[in-house]
Amino acid sequence: MQRKRNRKAKRKQKQAGQTAVSAIPRASQRPIFAAFFLSGLAALMHQVVWSKLLVQLIGATAYAQAVVLAVFMGGLALGAFLFGRRSDRRGRPLRSYVALEFSIGGYCLSLPLLLYLAELGYVSLATQLFEFSAVTLLLRFVLVALLILLPAVLMGGTLPILARHLVGRVEDTQRQVGKLYALNSFGAVAGAGIAGFVTLPLLGIYFSLAVASLLNFASAGLVLGRAKREQAPDTEPGSARVDSDSASSRARSGAEDSYLPGQYNIALIALFLSGFAAMGYEVLFIRIIALSFGSSTYSFSVMLMSFIAGIAIGSALVSRLEIRNPLWLFGASQFAVAVALLIATPLIARMPYLIGLLRIELQDAALGFELYQAGKAALCLAVLLLPSICLGASFPLVARIQARHPHEIGTRVGSTYAWNTAGNLLGVVITSLVLLPVLGLRDGFHFNIALNLVAGAAVLLAASEARLARRVLAGGFAGLVGCVYLAVGSDWSESINLSKNHLRLRSGPDPSLNAAARAQYPSSSFEAWKQAYVARAAEVEDLFFDEDAHAAVLVTKSDDDLVLYVNSKPDASTGHDLDVQLLLAHAPLFLAPDARNVLVIGHGSGVTAGAAARHPVEQVDIVEISPAVLQADFMFAGVNHAILDDPRVSAYVDDGQSFLRTVPYRYDVIISQPPNPWVAGVGGLFTVEYFEKVRDRLSPGGIFSFWFHAYEQSDEAVQLMMRTLGSVFPQVMIFGDADLGDLIAIASMEPIQADFEKMGRRYRQAAVGDDLARVKITNLLSLLSHHRLSQSQFRRLKEPGPVNTAGHQRLEYMAARSFFRRDVSTYIDRFDPLVQGVPKQTDLLLDRYIEYRSQTGNPVSRQELLDAVLYARSMGAYGPKVARSIAARIN
Repeated sequence: MQRKRNRKAKRKQKQAGQTAVSAIPRASQRPIFAAFFLSGLAALMHQVVWSKLLVQLIGATAYAQAVVLAVFMGGLALGAFLFGRRSDRRGRPLRSYVALEFSIGGYCLSLPLLLYLAELGYVSLATQLFEFSAVTLLLRFVLVALLILLPAVLMGGTLPILARHLVGRVEDTQRQVGKLYALNSFGAVAGAGIAGFVTLPLLGIYFSLAVASLLNFASAGLVLGRAKREQAPDTEPGSARVDSDSASSRARSGAEDSYLPGQYNIALIALFLSGFAAMGYEVLFIRIIALSFGSSTYSFSVMLMSFIAGIAIGSALVSRLEIRNPLWLFGASQFAVAVALLIATPLIARMPYLIGLLRIELQDAALGFELYQAGKAALCLAVLLLPSICLGASFPLVARIQARHPHEIGTRVGSTYAWNTAGNLLGVVITSLVLLPVLGLRDGFHFNIALNLVAGAAVLLAASEARLARRVLAGGFAGLVGCVYLAVGSDWSESINLSKNHLRLRSGPDPSLNAAARAQYPSSSFEAWKQAYVARAAEVEDLFFDEDAHAAVLVTKSDDDLVLYVNSKPDASTGHDLDVQLLLAHAPLFLAPDARNVLVIGHGSGVTAGAAARHPVEQVDIVEISPAVLQADFMFAGVNHAILDDPRVSAYVDDGQSFLRTVPYRYDVIISQPPNPWVAGVGGLFTVEYFEKVRDRLSPGGIFSFWFHAYEQSDEAVQLMMRTLGSVFPQVMIFGDADLGDLIAIASMEPIQADFEKMGRRYRQAAVGDDLARVKITNLLSLLSHHRLSQSQFRRLKEPGPVNTAGHQRLEYMAARSFFRRDVSTYIDRFDPLVQGVPKQTDLLLDRYIEYRSQTGNPVSRQELLDAVLYARSMGAYGPKVARSIAARIN
């Protein structure tokens, strides 16, 4: 009898705790869920757009991008905490939601103007503090916080506010919060896709920002009518406060599960660790994707969509399941994350190989590029889906655990979300800026897996609902998988980190694979692929490999040719592209023989900076975004004249745009050798705004030397590049290599006058002549034969059309498609007088030099011309055509 009376009493207490908020009809919930889907879509679009927009202020370094993401995540956490508490103290949460969405959209529309004002102030201060890099970095952080913290805080407040409106009973927390979180995450998947594949390529940054803001307004509009009819609650929340330390108050709360204070705290700490690991994995997979698929913005969009899709599915599953033991399931899910990722490592190791096979199959297919992106997504999902589902289940499970009374739903959901997002914040900052540079990809991966295991073990030990058998089973299975992994699979990262030049794979393994290897491995096997495209570990021990926050940097040697790979892509070598690296410095310095200070943007092998230092200059500044590239310089000291040891040289770790924006002095020559424009984050170095920054840092009459390429580019892309450069610099001439694949633009604000007398004296200087002799240039005629378009020709071939701007980086998206198709532009070739066999008396430097020598009574000798003919023939590609054109100039 006593037991029956106790059960009746408990039922009455439970019913009393549930009467604070009435249930909301399902039909009335649909507009709210649709609104939150649009809110997630808009939020992710804003985040993607901000990361590109704010580059104009803080640069494209990994540190700067980490600051943006940290401020964003910190704002979400702060907003969830503040607005969650506020939603419990005040009624009408839908009105608050509408106000938040309208405020977010309105503020973000004004962000470009605020950014412009912030940039003016930053440049003014940073120029004066140029030598104090730590101070300028702090200044960037403060300005970013001022710009995007407010909208991030407002975004963070939307979830707890809607949870406060929808959750009528404590036991509804898991279902409603899980559904909200899932729909918001599915919206984020759509936002990543729309921004990455539609609005940014087609409309640019500012229109994308406007679209995202309109989606905020649409989200507010969906619930505006219901918000106007919303009534304030009859019961004041403050009258039913809950003492979480009291067993009786836990019974009054109406919660199905009651926990001790320590269990609540452990769940929150474990959620923090899970959030840390989640963003840690995202950072690590960005590196894996860069090495496996290439660093295009499309690849990153695909990875982000796949990762968030798993989060959304995990939340959706939790919202639909009847879960009796949430604490136990939360702990088990953390073990499942670690186990799923460890099991997936063989597939991760094969990602560059598998995507290469897909590239071969689709390269000539209709819609091949689009199918290729779908294949990337399928591969990412195969690796990430299960672990991200488990990560996605974490938040709604812990939100249910933390919910104790209907009048505290906003507070509990907000604080839970804040703990999760605070973990995200530290995960992205520490993994990108500490773990990757210090531990590397593999051990950074291990560190984050350890966090999941620690979180899972702590929760399972604290979960009174978990029987001993369950704990032993979960821990034992995770331990078994870990032991197997350590025994047979822990070297998975070698095929990722040490891969080289596989991104151009179009027809199977490299033909350089030796006969023994061909006989041992099938031509399409993973082992054959590794033999061709993965540097041997023993080889690397003798050479160089390093990782930093920006890239994995590898130096290999083949037949005395040193090659520098950055994220698997060759960026410099001492072999086939040595001539271009030398020409990039020698061409402008022959045209500006009185230059005294030089800026080189992009270090690579250091050969270009070393060539510049062969001239009698007083100062050479080098700007390189990757510390690991500078660390690798000793490998090239024999070919770059130990440039970093030259007392005239100063090296700065920064991106080119940030450096140009704040450096307080001017240069006579600026040399820019960026990576290929399809690499994400590099597009800014091919824009009008970048060229304007270069122009503003040139001395009067100064010269800009700029590398770009025609291989893996369409004619449309090359024309875009020519228009963009010509829109800033009225005087441009073009130099090229043998096949006009690598092009060098020499640009100035004033007509570029060639002083052939000074050129001749400069060539006769041993330091300069010997440097050029390394690529068989034995006289000035041979050097001048690389000049392919004069200033007047460049002006004639420019056609009307769009230009590449920071606001609309057309080239970045265009180049990624061209790279996949392996396009080859012949646009410049059609205007090249030497290739086209135009008779002499052109205004190329070659003919002008021949005329100059004739006018000075020292005509060019037959032997000089024959030497230039022999040099041109030795170049290959268009070399024979150029040789015939030079031979036609022999009297």
